[in-house]
Amino acid sequence: MKLRHDILLAAAIAASTTANVQADSFREALTGGKVSGEIRNTYAGSSYSDAKPEAGALNNANVLGSALDLNYETGSFNGFKAVVGFQAGRDWGIQDEDSGLTVAGGEDDARVTIDATDLRLAYLEYAFNKEMTATSVRIGRQKIVSPLLMNSGAFPMQDSFDALVIDNRDLPDTTLKLMVVDRWNMRYGDDSNGGITQEDKQYDDLIYSLYLSNNSFTGLNIEAQWLSNDNDDPAGDPPAAAVTADPYDTGFLGLTYKVPNSSWVLGAKAMTADYENRDDTGYWGVKAQTQIKGVEVQLGYTSVQDDGNFPGSLGHVPMFRSYKSGFIDEIFAGLDTTSLRVSYGFGVPGLKADLVYSGWKQSDAGIAASGKDLDGGYEAGIDIRYKFQTVEGLSARVKSSYMDFDREAVGNDDLFTTRVSVNYRF
Repeated sequence: MKLRHDILLAAAIAASTTANVQADSFREALTGGKVSGEIRNTYAGSSYSDAKPEAGALNNANVLGSALDLNYETGSFNGFKAVVGFQAGRDWGIQDEDSGLTVAGGEDDARVTIDATDLRLAYLEYAFNKEMTATSVRIGRQKIVSPLLMNSGAFPMQDSFDALVIDNRDLPDTTLKLMVVDRWNMRYGDDSNGGITQEDKQYDDLIYSLYLSNNSFTGLNIEAQWLSNDNDDPAGDPPAAAVTADPYDTGFLGLTYKVPNSSWVLGAKAMTADYENRDDTGYWGVKAQTQIKGVEVQLGYTSVQDDGNFPGSLGHVPMFRSYKSGFIDEIFAGLDTTSLRVSYGFGVPGLKADLVYSGWKQSDAGIAASGKDLDGGYEAGIDIRYKFQTVEGLSARVKSSYMDFDREAVGNDDLFTTRVSVNYRF
């Protein structure tokens, strides 16, 4: 399997090894490329809660981490272009390192505190002549964003996939993608401060996914995706059930409809997870969104079957198409989530402020299957995002929530958590 991975990665960086044999036009494409990057900084802080299964990695955190991301994209040469990108993480060491991870009672949230340098991007892309077909092919180490398969941008260091992605847009108002994944490069590198080890996942069996997005009907977007994982070893990440060692197929269908001549947006989604040996499970949700005198209001409801956690998105993103803006994922077995979001910009360019609330009901069977008891609890918080108008590329986000897990028998059953990000993209 290592040979297959080496061939895939070698193809992605092939352009960097051919400069001596290409004509002048290739050199022009190479030197006419562009440099881009981002400086990402994240602080995460939380109170301590005795409801440890429910609080998870949020519990008792006090961490500060940064990352520098540098990328180079060549110009186009006969339809080809290459991209190479590196990232380096820095843990500023403000946590109580003697106590270990938050799940063990310490202050280290290892999603933030990563000291590592790695090759994040290395791919070759070919775009066919559009007079023939609106198709592009990308092979190598790359970002992927789709409901069932995606990399995470929530923390300083980010993950990526070694994959083949074919993108076709020949059909009117339609995007089709085939994704074949060979390896998941986790944001941790091989280790994070000696406290957590999460090695990159080299899949013995390739992971396949098909994705469709269609806008043929006025105001209506249709998304559908299928993903097949035939690996006996764990393919995913906690807390989703995909971390278990069992092959599975997942499906996604999402509908978003903007009502003509109004501010109303309606949405619905359904997901399925079919396991080889475990109980199958499913997930569905609806939302309604509108504006009232400049204030955006969204009401959402989601429900997960009792049999098991929904696997979520393969990668470090538990649920991409979430209908809520909080910290607790809506993927756990038997969990019904009712959410409310109220957004307003206060007339300030670049500012968006959300007030968010989620109330939970969870069945006894779901509690037993998920290992988390969220029944009767709630989350209430704020989510403030600001794009600076005087410094292009500079943005900040403050996300803070209070959670009551309604677990009085365990002692301190609530949690207050805050995450602050300041990023600069260039």
